[in-house]
Amino acid sequence: MAEYEFDVALSCAGEDHDQVLPVVALLKSAGVEVFHSPERQTEMWGLDLVEYFSEAFSRRARYVLLFSSKHYVDKWSRLQSRTALGQALEQHTEYVLPIRLDDTPVPGLSPHVGYLDLRLHSPKTIADAVVQKLAQHRAEFTPSTPITPQSVAALAREKPRGWEYLLYVTVVAQGLSALEQKYWEHFLRYAPRNGTVEHGSGITLIRDRNVLLGEIIKVAVDTVFTADTQEAAFGRPGVPGDPDRIVHLGELFVRTFDEILEWARGIHGTSYAEENARAAARVQAQFADQQLQAMHGVAQDLREVADTLVERLTAGEQINMTVPLVFEVDPALEREFKVALDRLSR
Repeated sequence: MAEYEFDVALSCAGEDHDQVLPVVALLKSAGVEVFHSPERQTEMWGLDLVEYFSEAFSRRARYVLLFSSKHYVDKWSRLQSRTALGQALEQHTEYVLPIRLDDTPVPGLSPHVGYLDLRLHSPKTIADAVVQKLAQHRAEFTPSTPITPQSVAALAREKPRGWEYLLYVTVVAQGLSALEQKYWEHFLRYAPRNGTVEHGSGITLIRDRNVLLGEIIKVAVDTVFTADTQEAAFGRPGVPGDPDRIVHLGELFVRTFDEILEWARGIHGTSYAEENARAAARVQAQFADQQLQAMHGVAQDLREVADTLVERLTAGEQINMTVPLVFEVDPALEREFKVALDRLSR
């Protein structure tokens, strides 16, 4: 992990200093090491300022607090923003932490990035969010961190705001990443031969498979991902979560996803002597599509939220970790399946 001289570097226009100074004072009182250029005039004296700010905003600070405003965009601080944004792109992680002073967009900064707003959030709220962000960094925990007892303990020890969510996201993201090829193959309607050969109509096998898929979903809905089990893992409002239960719940999400994949994979991997049996089975395997897509989609959404978790929670956003168990079948697919079954009965 890179070592930084400063926890945060402040990037703002001179006209906005009066609004920014209360945040600076609160950060310092919280023990945050702050790079604030007006305080470093002696250090800057006689130096090439382009080089100086490039160094300060790309290598010396862990994060850049970018106070965006019309003044910011119009004036010399654009140099600072370009350097900071370049670093963010290079690192492929959150590096620029933007704070709005007005609604002027900053060129080069995605409109989808998480913002805080000094018009809506007090200087103390923003300073506290920075402290939480640094706690997350000290835990050295991101959605790519291997899940080990040591990494989980470090995250639980630092307890940055939303750490329960971050832990859950990491377990789910890593588990589904390992299943990505199998997921892709499902929608290619491919699976390696499993040695099973169906010589008859396959009606009994099809019925058994319907029961099996129904049981997978029923257990998940009625037993695993209930409000009570999620509260036991993540804790009631104001109560810390249980890291072991969070890891377990994330693993069960992945296991349920894999069970559904394996259910469909068993269909695609079976050989059928009768063409009508093969056709009906192939349609049946598509019953898994919507549930797999919903679970895969929520995992992607969780991952996208993770990098801006502190900002979102500070802004009052409600983060939803409910597992979407839709198990709905497209009516057109149901009609296609009924036609395929009718052919087997002739």
